[in-house]
Amino acid sequence: MVALACSSFFPLLFRYQEHTVIILIVLCLVVCAVEKTSPWVRTPLDLPLWIFMVWVLCTVPFATDPAYSFAEWKKFVAQAGVFYWSLLVLRRCRNERLPQQVLQALVVGAALLACYALAEFIQRGGTWRDRYIRAHAYGSDYNWLSTYMVVAIPVAGTLFAMGRVAWIRAAQGLALVLAGAAQLFSYTRGGWLGHAAQGVTLALMIGGRRLAFGVLGVLAMIGAALVVASQSGIQTDTVDAKTVDTRLMVWTIGLREVAAHPVVGIGFGNNSFIKKFPEYSVEKQDHLPERERIIPAMHNTFLMVTLGSGIPALLSFVWIFVALLRRLIPIPWSGRGGHAGTAIAAGIGLAVIGLAVRNLFDYMFMGSLAHLFWLLAAVGLTVTGAGTATSVRTYRPEQGQHVVTEGQPSA
Repeated sequence: MVALACSSFFPLLFRYQEHTVIILIVLCLVVCAVEKTSPWVRTPLDLPLWIFMVWVLCTVPFATDPAYSFAEWKKFVAQAGVFYWSLLVLRRCRNERLPQQVLQALVVGAALLACYALAEFIQRGGTWRDRYIRAHAYGSDYNWLSTYMVVAIPVAGTLFAMGRVAWIRAAQGLALVLAGAAQLFSYTRGGWLGHAAQGVTLALMIGGRRLAFGVLGVLAMIGAALVVASQSGIQTDTVDAKTVDTRLMVWTIGLREVAAHPVVGIGFGNNSFIKKFPEYSVEKQDHLPERERIIPAMHNTFLMVTLGSGIPALLSFVWIFVALLRRLIPIPWSGRGGHAGTAIAAGIGLAVIGLAVRNLFDYMFMGSLAHLFWLLAAVGLTVTGAGTATSVRTYRPEQGQHVVTEGQPSA
């Protein structure tokens, strides 16, 4: 689990991750069968998650390309398998420090990726003046780098705030600075908005509405300063709205299709749009000016889900996030005198909020990013005590027999 958290920041390793996790899930099920214990761990996410998976499966026969949609559905089921495997391991493992060790490994992976991204950015001649050159993730692009940092920065900030040993705190602080610099030089506005949402939520948690409005005011001034700077030739491409315009065009087409297929959609998966509208492929739009081209995907995970499998799929998908955040985000929260698990859960909750906002502008709920989400969800539910095993079979030497008990295994 620690290795999965660290390696998730390198998309080139995803296939190895995927196969390894499948093997580990099978091994865990075999162990549970041998021990005659239930592998099931109940969580507040069970109902919306299973409704989503069942509903999407039911819409597959109505898809533009059923084979593709079924393949994409299987990928999502495999991602959900990471969630339940992580819950099982966290519940059965006797190491109470494992959740924090998983988060520390996540921060290490983020710091390594940030070092690579910043070094490559400098080597290619990147500058603070504009975003014609942007920091990239290893084996991927700036969109992945930005999303990774949206997830990692609140986790790193939480561990830094919780640190007691000087050298560990210094290491966490360095990782936080590196991740922040990588996010800045990715020049991805969707990622910046994810951090803005995290900042407002954190202010609401610790200071209430007054502090939240203060943070909003500061963010508005930063945005205004960026616009003013663009008039002097600094960050002009960052302020340019051409990518916003192209998204609005494709969102308009997507919403029109949602109105035509509100219940079952046109097929689950990011490429269902181009299968429905092959005329919007890159090859067939080469002759058009850049501002008139339709990007061949929704560039919005929530709209992609709605277009693919209908409004019921969107409602259950949003329900997953809401059910998770209700467990993780304590509002109001003073941050004083609470259990360490509360701080960890709050940090994970901020990461989830940032990821949700980031997915409003691109489809980034896939691959190792989805693995990270489900891993963090499992850790967050574990530290808050939200997941309970249906039954635990323990051995009592004094009685010479196994006893089945309800609830969480003791440490």
